[in-house]
Formats: sequence, C-alpha cells, structure tokens
Amino acid sequence: MMQFSPTDPKLIQCFQADVDVTGALLSQPGPTGQRNVYPIVGGRFTGTIAPETDSPRSFAGDILPGGFDLQRVRSDELKELEAIYHLRTDDGVFLEVRNRALVIYGPDGRQHYSRSRIHFEAPTGGPYSWLNERVIVGTTEVGDWQDNRVVVRVRGFAVV
Repeated sequence: MMQFSPTDPKLIQCFQADVDVTGALLSQPGPTGQRNVYPIVGGRFTGTIAPETDSPRSFAGDILPGGFDLQRVRSDELKELEAIYHLRTDDGVFLEVRNRALVIYGPDGRQHYSRSRIHFEAPTGGPYSWLNERVIVGTTEVGDWQDNRVVVRVRGFAVV
C-alpha cells in the first residue's frame, strides 16, 4: 500500500496591495445578478518571493491603470468579484493578477467575510516565476469612499 505524507498546508503572507478603484463604470442587472464594473486606476504593492525558503526576496511596484474589478451581486446578496489588473515591479517586470473573491456583507452593511484565489502570471524562468508555481489565497478589505475613489487592500498568502 502506498504511504501518503501527513503534511498539512500552511499559509505564509507573500503579497499586499493597496488598489485604487473609482466609482462604477457600469451597474445593471444581468442573468447572474447585478453587474458592477469598477475601473482600477493605480496603487502600490509589496511582497516576498519564496517566503518559505532560506532565500526569500522582497519585491514591490506599481499597480497600472486600466484594470477592472468586475462584480456580481447574486440573488442571495453575496458578492462575487473578479479583479483583473497588471503590476509593474520596481525593476521593470510586468505581472498579471486575476483575483476571484467571495464577499459577504452583514445586515449592518459591513464586510463580514472576504476570501479569494489570487492567480499571478509572471514571465517564465525569471525572478518572479515562483508566483506561477504556487496557490495563493487572499483577503480583500474596502476602505472608505472619498471623492468617488476607494482603496481596496488585497493580502495574499502562499499555500505551502
């Protein structure tokens, strides 16, 4: 009989972004619920490549304008999000991010739950290819709206 390893996954924080978002570009009903599209207009991020190893490396950079936070408010009032945007690291490498989340708000209007799967696409064979090789889960927190803008904090945790 085959022996299986009894290892349990651990979470190690590897990414944090403050994503600048503006008011809804589109808000209308669709077949799967209310559709909302929020433009992503910038922001900053920091992180650690290979935090579980003996040689972790810090990285940081800018969130590029032109992405979108696509939202669906389902009939049960849960919100499904898919944010698609691009990063430029401080050393000039471009990374793609696709973040799919489930968000639950309570009767008080406050966010009670938000968990996501963050998918990175980095150039293969380069210093950021570790991002292509890991499952990363995350959280999102929405700040306070001011002048039709809000900062959404995204935190990512490598499953190791």
